[in-house]
Amino acid sequence: MSSISPPRPSQNHVACEIARLIVTGAWPEGQILPREIELAAHFDVSRTSIRESLSILKAKGLIAAKQKAGTHVRERADWNMLDAELLEWTWTLRPAAEFARQLLQVRRIIEPEACAICAARGTDADLARIERAYREMEAAGSDARAYTEPDLRFHRAILTATANDFLVAFGATVQAALRVSFALSTRNPGAPRKSLPYHRAVLDAIWARHPEQARAAMHRLMDLTERNITTALARRKDGDMPRYMLGADNAG
Repeated sequence: MSSISPPRPSQNHVACEIARLIVTGAWPEGQILPREIELAAHFDVSRTSIRESLSILKAKGLIAAKQKAGTHVRERADWNMLDAELLEWTWTLRPAAEFARQLLQVRRIIEPEACAICAARGTDADLARIERAYREMEAAGSDARAYTEPDLRFHRAILTATANDFLVAFGATVQAALRVSFALSTRNPGAPRKSLPYHRAVLDAIWARHPEQARAAMHRLMDLTERNITTALARRKDGDMPRYMLGADNAG
């Protein structure tokens, strides 16, 4: 069995530390975890705390327990990668470029189609919520932090307007994806202001009730987001990524 690496001083959340060992591959798929008493001694916490932490990781699909066989790391295909917290953990521990690429692929699959549905079926009240978020983004100007929350609301309001329970639930993942993008896109000067016309085009197409135009406008916004992420990653130095994780992509 692999030895346990000492936890980082800045981290005191046991579930996060165990997840770190799993996500980085220190504990590979199929690895049997140490017993509760060993984990409790290592992290200097109670066995109750360990049980609670393991329950969190079970809910995220990272581990499973078998009678008489102990708790083991599940195959990566079983992980709940739509979990916002797991997304953040994975982002901080895996190569940024590949992870950002995968997230953008998911957004490209979901968001343009959500825009088309929204244009066709969204109520006037739904569309008004999207516009209010846009107006707040516009008012924020180039202030990256002020731009954050309305940008999140803009994208989630589109998903909500579809009235599709699955797409509405997906909003939490989009939010997590936007938070990941934020750490990259804030490195591009003026990104919020430059993205406004692209958001406006999405909004106008939705208000005009043109599904195809709304879909195309969101694809163009995704193109801009990809360019910003690519530029930011090219500038990035290992270990030099700000861990804001507090807001939305300033160009997404």
